Amino acid sequence: MKKTVFALLAFTVLSVVTPAQSATQSDERPEIPVFIPEQLEPNGQPSVGMVTMSGLIDLLAAESGLKLVVHPYPWRRAQMKAKKGEGLLFGAAETPERLPFFSFTKPLYEVNQWLVTTAQRPIDFRSWEDLRGKVISITSGAQFGPEFEAQRGKTFTVEENAITLASRFKMLDNGRVDAVLVDNNRTPQQLETRLNCLFPGASKWVVTTRPVNAEPAVIAVPKASSFNSYIPQMNEAIDRLSKTHAVLKYLAKRSAEITC
Repeated sequence: MKKTVFALLAFTVLSVVTPAQSATQSDERPEIPVFIPEQLEPNGQPSVGMVTMSGLIDLLAAESGLKLVVHPYPWRRAQMKAKKGEGLLFGAAETPERLPFFSFTKPLYEVNQWLVTTAQRPIDFRSWEDLRGKVISITSGAQFGPEFEAQRGKTFTVEENAITLASRFKMLDNGRVDAVLVDNNRTPQQLETRLNCLFPGASKWVVTTRPVNAEPAVIAVPKASSFNSYIPQMNEAIDRLSKTHAVLKYLAKRSAEITC
């Protein structure tokens, strides 16, 4: 009888510390959806920007220990889902319109917003006045810095009905818009080379030497959700990534390995 009791106790102890069970428990972290803008290349594959954003979230997930899972959606839908508290939002700048609904993490890095024009119809952008009367193509539902938003509809108008980046460049090629606004961390020369290779058309694309704006890339967290409790953990991870320059190294690596 004693041997039987001892065997049962041993089995119970072993069943508690089984490695397979430990692995299962470690995978029971709550999934935290992170919505990013869905962007496709002309061949229908995920865009370089979309893949890069996914990689950055994976980097943050590994550093923070949080189970951050990327979900690409059309930008308007992504914002609506985040606003309802269904997940986090990556790629949304901190604007007065968003502040009542979202809290924001520390920035992962800073991204430039470039105007892309054509060699036939270039724009020498030095001040907002240089955009007077122009039509600028932007991502549907996008919002930018306070200066841009203040000039929007007053100095220039925006066109935001095109669904894909390819269709936006087609509109630029046809002269239906005067410029396309693109978020990118590359230099103007690198971006220009990439776009001319990716979207060949009758026109040659030219990137202005001065960005319209530079904004911190942050993660928006809906205030009406339990996800706010993860902000300190994400911010601590972002601090560590900043100290090691891990994000900048990742972005540089992505830029170096990407070919058209």
